[in-house]
Amino acid sequence: MGKICSFFGHADLYGQSDQIAQKLRATIVNLIDEGVDTFYVGNHGEFDILSSRIVCDLKTLYPHIQVVAVLCYPNELQYLKCEFTDFLMPPEVEEAPKRACIVKRNHWVVDHSDYIVSFIRYEMGGAYSVIQYAKKHHKQIIEVK
Repeated sequence: MGKICSFFGHADLYGQSDQIAQKLRATIVNLIDEGVDTFYVGNHGEFDILSSRIVCDLKTLYPHIQVVAVLCYPNELQYLKCEFTDFLMPPEVEEAPKRACIVKRNHWVVDHSDYIVSFIRYEMGGAYSVIQYAKKHHKQIIEVK
């Protein structure tokens, strides 16, 4: 089995989506070259959507990669903006109260990932918190700036 990568970043790309997209694409290609074959993606904000789109686009060049949408809520399927290989909702998320679903999902994703690609602009918010969680658990974090 190959390695797993996930993405966490602030929702707003601050008008830098083209620059971030170029760096993100190069980072993802490097990860594929290093043996990553599964990408866990989300659907909460510009960085998630951009990451999902790039990985889905790269699937045409690298048909062996898997693009897995990790959901917080069952109704999210209708909002997904690209073609995923699969989707899942971790048991911890299904059993959690609605207000805790995103944190539970994020921790599950970190726990099951080898690499985390991040776009963090300031030291606050959910994305920042999950990166702190990833650091505490000694995950390899690749920052896209």
